[in-house]
Amino acid sequence: MNHAKIIENKLMNSFKVLNGLPNYIAIEEKNEIEFDNEELQNNLKELIKVGVKLEINRISVLINRTSEHYLNLSEMLIHHGFEPYASKVEVHRDVYDINSNIKQYKWRSIEEPTISEGEFMEYWKLCMSGSDNAPSSLTMDEHLDSVKSELGDNWMSSCKAIFLKDKPIGISIPHIEPGTLDEGRLFYFGVLPEHRGKGLSSFIHLQSLFLLKQMGASYYIGSTHENNIRMQKVFERNNCSIKAHTESYYKYFNK
Repeated sequence: MNHAKIIENKLMNSFKVLNGLPNYIAIEEKNEIEFDNEELQNNLKELIKVGVKLEINRISVLINRTSEHYLNLSEMLIHHGFEPYASKVEVHRDVYDINSNIKQYKWRSIEEPTISEGEFMEYWKLCMSGSDNAPSSLTMDEHLDSVKSELGDNWMSSCKAIFLKDKPIGISIPHIEPGTLDEGRLFYFGVLPEHRGKGLSSFIHLQSLFLLKQMGASYYIGSTHENNIRMQKVFERNNCSIKAHTESYYKYFNK
């Protein structure tokens, strides 16, 4: 049994585990958790030991700020050397009523010969530049490795660049969340800097949700940093409702 699966089994009553190996392991607090302070302390210590053994870059933990266990979890994480990274807004939207909207763009995935892996990474890097989200600690190669680890065999078809008149304007990585049957997520979504402020983000985001529907999703879960007001407005325009206010903590091993 691999290390990520062992951790997943230990934390299954409290956290969902996202396998970003070899670069990171991420865990997310579930909606209703079984809070056992001693057990969580021991599992967290075990998780840290795994991180050290595997020589990963970091472990990230996402907790709900409105949970009754928030203060206990926050203090526990800080005690074990985790640092607050970012506060986020998490949203939800059913996708059953979404149809392909009027504006049509050309979508190209890297499984097609028209766009290379290198080109996609360059577009992704440009989309991240100047973002209102907190800067990432991962390199672009590590970001793509994370997609491969989390999404598995279908990762290439999920990595999509969007073009308007044969010019790249953004990227989107729609997928069904591993471990679920119908939870749609966007691993990343962004618009290139020169195309921001033109009203394109809302249209492209809505088309991404339509793609999730085509992939079998019945609902969408999205998130952005609280400082990213522009993305929150995109969520609002596309009828997403706030599901939770969360906070992420990072423990770095190779900082």
